[in-house]
Amino acid sequence: MPHLSEQKQELRQAILERIRHMNEQARAAESRSIVRQLFGVLPQDRAVCAFFPLQTEPDIRPLLSAIITRDQPLFLPAFDGHMLVMRRTRDLAQLQTSTFGIPEPPGDAEALDVHAPVIALIPGRAFDRTGGRLGRGNGGYDRWMNAHRKENGQSLYYGVAFDCQLVSEVPMEEHDVVLDGMITGRGFASQRK
Repeated sequence: MPHLSEQKQELRQAILERIRHMNEQARAAESRSIVRQLFGVLPQDRAVCAFFPLQTEPDIRPLLSAIITRDQPLFLPAFDGHMLVMRRTRDLAQLQTSTFGIPEPPGDAEALDVHAPVIALIPGRAFDRTGGRLGRGNGGYDRWMNAHRKENGQSLYYGVAFDCQLVSEVPMEEHDVVLDGMITGRGFASQRK
């Protein structure tokens, strides 16, 4: 049986192929369904941590714009060295392209207070229905979630994905964070009891 790191890499590649086989119209339609589900799940009285979508991720930009428009605090990831930090975003047009080619808030934008309870929308490559998540391999989100969870037990972390990213079981290691729920175009499933 392949080592866990090999299993993860094989799964990342398999899911990437699934996403690439979706045509642009299918990705757009499923992204709209995901955004509708998110509108139904997210409270309007809590800060939201989210992500600016890459081409292989659900396009949640309409949700991000709506959160900003209603003046709800929105935080997006930025890299400070190798550490992922969440910074306040008040205008998507002000995002700057990072060294990784990902739009992120400027370095002087307000950082998230670690004690503030948030709803965090987490991207990834593969997910399962028990809260397992496989990221891109650098561990940035897992380190951020672990650190934030230690400081704030009221925050919730939800995976956001296309249906084709769901698998029966994600190979997990001790440092991998289990999510509190999962959102796809088909609905929301919570792991929290």
